[in-house]
Amino acid sequence: MNPVQELPPKMRNHLLAAGIAAAVLMPASAFAQQNCEQRTANRTVGTLAGAGVGALIGSAIAGHHDRTTGAVIGGIGGAIAGNQLTKPSADCSRAYGFYDDRGQWHANAVPAAQARGYYDRNGEWVNGAPNGYYDAQGRWNAGRMDPSAAAYADPNGRFVPASASGYYDADGQWVAGVSSGHYERGRWVSGHSVGRYDTNGRWIAGEAAGHRNADGVWVADAQPGYYDNGRWHAGQYHGYYDARGGWHSTTNDAGDRASNASFGAPDWSSAPTDFRSRQQWLRARVERGLQTGALRQENGEQALSALRQIRREERGLRHYGQGQLGRRDARHMQARLDQVSASLRWSHRESMRQD
Repeated sequence: MNPVQELPPKMRNHLLAAGIAAAVLMPASAFAQQNCEQRTANRTVGTLAGAGVGALIGSAIAGHHDRTTGAVIGGIGGAIAGNQLTKPSADCSRAYGFYDDRGQWHANAVPAAQARGYYDRNGEWVNGAPNGYYDAQGRWNAGRMDPSAAAYADPNGRFVPASASGYYDADGQWVAGVSSGHYERGRWVSGHSVGRYDTNGRWIAGEAAGHRNADGVWVADAQPGYYDNGRWHAGQYHGYYDARGGWHSTTNDAGDRASNASFGAPDWSSAPTDFRSRQQWLRARVERGLQTGALRQENGEQALSALRQIRREERGLRHYGQGQLGRRDARHMQARLDQVSASLRWSHRESMRQD
């Protein structure tokens, strides 16, 4: 007869519970790995560790004559608990990539069309593609661009945020001084680029504009100027170009504020408060701006395209949330609307405000 079956049912239940409790007590920090491969490996480690700890506790509780049986049952309980406790919050096979604890991007070997989100620098899953950057204080700053211009593909087809001045490729190799494209004689050339500009706005390919600080973190150097609609503006600036060649400042000095003067803060002064009504309100505002000429055609069409993407993403999130948006998803979706609102370049902004 199986020695496990010889034990009274009550004893078997106690041993199983002991194994589970032992696995629960394992420190979560032991499995706080960073990348997707390690997150998958964590589950195997968690299963084995849970089984080992559960077996020890089960053996101790079972008593002198039933130690082997106690170890078996305790190990089973611990293995189950360890497996579930180290289960990742989202599937890495659906991740664009992740930010490490220093805010550096790590590309994932997953086609962008199959990706659904990414891990932030705290290891938390975020739905949607990254659109923004981490500042020197480690704070996330949401981007103001159309999401479709917020990233590009590297030579191997890996997803890279436009804000990244360097990243780790899918093989873990550091790629420094990257950009989503570059300007040549005032014309934007899109695509993965490595190089820098001289003080006259001439592109110098192959020379990365950045350095590693005392902590070994890659830091982009100040730009000697930036292009806006094909025109070079000389001076010291910090920022990056989106995939369409639009300049985005990452500091608040006077020069950078001037470069972003055509962008406004998200304006919800006369908008409804619920998310769906805000989408409709903003879409109507953009359409009216196109009709009256208050918005440039390209800017307005990009905003409408972004709003359609937001609507599709919202439907998907509500589908998995039984018709509701979770708190984190609601914040994420509102940030997406803020990005669209802030990206609008009004020729006569005040006349477009709602009564």
